[in-house]
Amino acid sequence: MKFLAILGLASLALSITLDNTRFGDNLNYLSPSQRHDTLGIDISVVSARTLKRGAVPFKSSELNFTHGVASGDPLPDSVILWTRVAPSPVSDKSNITVEGTVDLYNHETEQYIKADPNPICVDWRVWDAKDKSETAAAKGTAYTTSDIDFTVKVEAKGLKPFTVYNYAFTICGSNFTSPVGRTKTSPSPGDDLDQVRLAVFSCSNYRE
Repeated sequence: MKFLAILGLASLALSITLDNTRFGDNLNYLSPSQRHDTLGIDISVVSARTLKRGAVPFKSSELNFTHGVASGDPLPDSVILWTRVAPSPVSDKSNITVEGTVDLYNHETEQYIKADPNPICVDWRVWDAKDKSETAAAKGTAYTTSDIDFTVKVEAKGLKPFTVYNYAFTICGSNFTSPVGRTKTSPSPGDDLDQVRLAVFSCSNYRE
């Protein structure tokens, strides 16, 4: 019995470790800074919650790509991709986090929105916009939960510099795909270019 108990704990620890890796691919769990671990979401807590009985992935028919797709932070060999896939087509209308006083680095989301134990899995793929066969230049899988408002933020690596790419997200195990987005990597250092145009955008709700 003691051996089985130890084996069970070892299996649980392995499952949490694997889930930590999967959730960690979604950069929003590390927000606002990868250099300060304590400022991000505790992924081990999120992973443990999703392992509870009854915590099963949503069906693709229950989900919506509520905010389309977006990309940014281009480097010569990588770019950031973003989307939001949620069980409701509308965002939470509560404004509690921007009205009144809240702790500076409080990631306890339960007091603002009820934590949902069901994880959402998405596959993402990037391909050269000129490639009619749409062969993946980069691809991966990421998970999201209510802790980060069902958002997905991943880094597509191994890309070619100053190249236009298309990209899309798909609910794991389904044909439900997001709108196709278009992005472009930055030039390599030392490239002979007359100019490069960059757009600056922020979704912050700043009020004086």
